[in-house]
Amino acid sequence: MKIVCPTCNARYDIPGDKIPQGRTLVETCKNCGGQIVTEIEEFQFMAGEDEFKGYAGFRKRFSAAIIDGFILAAAGLIIGGLAGFIYGYRTGTPEGAGALGNIVGVILGWLYFAIMESSSKQGTLGKIALGIKVTDLSGNAISFGRATVRHFGKILSTIILLAGYLMVAFTAKKQGLHDMIAGCLVVKQTALALPVPSLGSEMDNPSG
Repeated sequence: MKIVCPTCNARYDIPGDKIPQGRTLVETCKNCGGQIVTEIEEFQFMAGEDEFKGYAGFRKRFSAAIIDGFILAAAGLIIGGLAGFIYGYRTGTPEGAGALGNIVGVILGWLYFAIMESSSKQGTLGKIALGIKVTDLSGNAISFGRATVRHFGKILSTIILLAGYLMVAFTAKKQGLHDMIAGCLVVKQTALALPVPSLGSEMDNPSG
């Protein structure tokens, strides 16, 4: 990243791993003594992708998925079973009751992922437990609509023999197919909380 002194136009090159995340960077120009104030946007340091280590890997995401699977299975058994029982008891057939239970399960899964991943927590209970969250490509929280696209994109990741999920282990940004479809990333909760670095050595040799 390049920063420029507003007083004397001296230019400084700041390495990607030295850039604070989501903070205001204030430094003193070594050339004229003026202040250089730079607003650092979310994921600014991703310009140096090879240096960014905050993506959530396959194992963390798989573990989170197992936790979420147990949670949804329990919730689906209770809510879906109850809905199916009421339907079958009052007016429907056992087959219809089973179909209703499945529909409730689909809706429950959609709302669970879409609501939680678009909330301030940016993740399901499984992701929260593993310390990871879902963001857009700029590191911001995603909307309910984008979370919905990501959730149903998992259908495609599944029907191609789970290859869409396995892509997490091999892609540069640890994205599954459904992440790419929705324009999302899954990162560690602490990935954006970088300390403000000391730029003394980088500020010693201004250019311009």
